[in-house]
Amino acid sequence: MPLPMRRLAAAPSLPAVHPHDSPAPPSVRLRRQHGRVSMERSSTTTARGVSCVMASGKEHAATTSGDEKKGGLRGKLKKVVLAYSGGLDTSVIVPWLRENYGCEVVCFTADVGQGDVELEGLEKKAKASGASQLVVKDLTEKFVGEYIYPCLRAGAVYERKYLLGTSMARPVIAKAMVDVAKEVGADAVAHGCTGKGNDQVRFELTFYALNPELKVVAPWREWDITGREDAIEYAKKHNVPIPVSKKSIYSRDRNLWHLSHEGDILEDPANEPKEDMYMMSVSPENAPSKPDVSGDWHSRWRPYFYQR
Repeated sequence: MPLPMRRLAAAPSLPAVHPHDSPAPPSVRLRRQHGRVSMERSSTTTARGVSCVMASGKEHAATTSGDEKKGGLRGKLKKVVLAYSGGLDTSVIVPWLRENYGCEVVCFTADVGQGDVELEGLEKKAKASGASQLVVKDLTEKFVGEYIYPCLRAGAVYERKYLLGTSMARPVIAKAMVDVAKEVGADAVAHGCTGKGNDQVRFELTFYALNPELKVVAPWREWDITGREDAIEYAKKHNVPIPVSKKSIYSRDRNLWHLSHEGDILEDPANEPKEDMYMMSVSPENAPSKPDVSGDWHSRWRPYFYQR
């Protein structure tokens, strides 16, 4: 019986990066030094510096009025496509982007098999948070055929433990975001990944590989919010509907392959998961003694599997 997976914080905070002016895509490489991972970019053109869609000092001084026509507190963007789940982090990012970049926010949700419950009511919630629209795309076929099965065939396991449940879905989501950005005429994309893990790298390297002209905003590397309690207070201040309380403060990621939990008691690796964390399965103590195989998922996906 599978246990709830924990998303691992694999690296310290990474520096934010945004594209150079040159249409030629800059090279991107990762370097590990003294236990830290850093992202390096090089180009034959003059670099504008490594920052996260932050204006220069002069530009910043000229765009701090908060007027959306002139820009926000941190600069000016036209339209941002946000990877949106409807959870706490991405919900508060919507008003934060408008406040700090004076931009229109288009929320994007990828259906990677997380279930109708998580998709229900998202459009209403996104618009209540300040988004202009919500775009939802069904990526389940592509996710299984082009990501899950290749990882299974490769036996891909991270640090001998993590079965890449969250990781596998990031590239397919990021690619769809680049497509949506082109469709709606956005000049930037944003995500809710923290600055301590690998998810930010998975998203951003995909963005830069497919469209290096897109600017990237990573609020968790910029804002003054230091934890989920702060995010809850920010949401209340801006009248943002959120699905959590200070008593239930997990950050969950779900797709058709897995469900992971982060936060609360799991910040201490010595703590075992609680019974209420089992949402797709049950604890080993409560599992049936005999296996039960049902459904036709194998026959459904097998033709695609073999033709690859």
